[in-house]
Amino acid sequence: MTLAHRLAGLGHRIQLFEAAPELGGLVAPQQFGPFVWDRFYHCILPQDSNLIALITELGLKDELRWTRTGTGYYADGHFYSMSGNADFLRFPLLSVADKARLAFLVMHATHTARPHDLYRITAQDWLIRWCGQRGYETFWRPLLRAKFGPYYDQIAAVFIWATLTRLQGARKGTSKREQLGYVHGGYASILRAFRQRLQARGAILHTGCPVRKIEPTVRGTVRVSCNDAAESGGEFDQVIFTGPTRLARRAVTPDLLPVVEEAEQRYPASGAYLGVACLTLVLRRPLTPFYVLNIADPGVELTGLIEITNLIDRHAETGGHSLIYLPRYLDSADPAFDSDDRALTESLLGRGVQRLYPDLVDADIVDRQVHRARFVQPLPLVRHGAIGAAFPGLRRPFMVLNTSMLECATLNNNEVVGLVNRFVANEAVAFADAGAARVPPQ
Repeated sequence: MTLAHRLAGLGHRIQLFEAAPELGGLVAPQQFGPFVWDRFYHCILPQDSNLIALITELGLKDELRWTRTGTGYYADGHFYSMSGNADFLRFPLLSVADKARLAFLVMHATHTARPHDLYRITAQDWLIRWCGQRGYETFWRPLLRAKFGPYYDQIAAVFIWATLTRLQGARKGTSKREQLGYVHGGYASILRAFRQRLQARGAILHTGCPVRKIEPTVRGTVRVSCNDAAESGGEFDQVIFTGPTRLARRAVTPDLLPVVEEAEQRYPASGAYLGVACLTLVLRRPLTPFYVLNIADPGVELTGLIEITNLIDRHAETGGHSLIYLPRYLDSADPAFDSDDRALTESLLGRGVQRLYPDLVDADIVDRQVHRARFVQPLPLVRHGAIGAAFPGLRRPFMVLNTSMLECATLNNNEVVGLVNRFVANEAVAFADAGAARVPPQ
């Protein structure tokens, strides 16, 4: 959507094809019982300059809200606050030496580490080197398992570097507590403004229109075909595919396959994707004092709990209800994506949340839903070859531009917007060519 917005702003005639019934992908809104909020959890950090600038462009700057949030950690049958420096110093599961080593790691990561070098070592090995075996097993391994599931011991250390540098920017003031943000009304507000802005610039938006075929023509253009006869696609001077390359492989004809293969070779993060299956609960009462609760207890079938209403105003946004996300991160090919919702609910609720909070009963639950997304995050796995591919440039008449091309960064909406901004700025001369992205008459 940002790419369409930028190119339409340069005067090009744009058509956007979205397979889902609505725009937004992972930030699409969802009806949760009596209110609407984001289908998956999201937040904005104070240093997210690209995203905040876009929100401002869309006329929503005054709708930004900021909140001091808390982070919790559950282990050995106890809840611990990890919301600030004082909490960290009191944390009983790490010794003084463990804490000192962790503090040195943070200083190194945020001041002296060379991020591209960290693609050559696993996060596991790097963290053991800096924090010791005990510090890694007590503190870091549960967090890596929570985020990366079966890939936790294969992720490159650059992910830890990117996470630490990003989170440090969210901690301001002497308390070093996190300050996070959101837009009033959630991403539904952003998407509504986005749609209006795109349509005002003449963009044609096709929703519920999966692209089935992308093929070159003898005229040097590219034809896009969808599965709906009423939305059959069209012929374009330039097509930019923004989804995972494995989905591009299904759609392109053999003439265009080398473009996809080149993208996979240059950006190896596209080779493996993490997906998520998430149980969402709407409760009549708050559950925790934390925005994020990390769980390091093997007896609890839950790796993390996000109570978004400890970030957003639950009276203004959710009618006084509490909204809880219980994600389970999986390999994109995991059969759980095709399993019955009941099995996931029984695990995450019955053998998960209710083991932490045995007083949580069915009468407390207003609504429960399961949502899945197969392709969430391209995985920054360890690389031993050349590090640091060249930034993608415009390739005519077909190219791939997706999140596997993010380098030394965690996946978040600020990085996505920044990737597009840089791409369009780098190719300003090419896009200024009146024929670079013009849609032929139809």
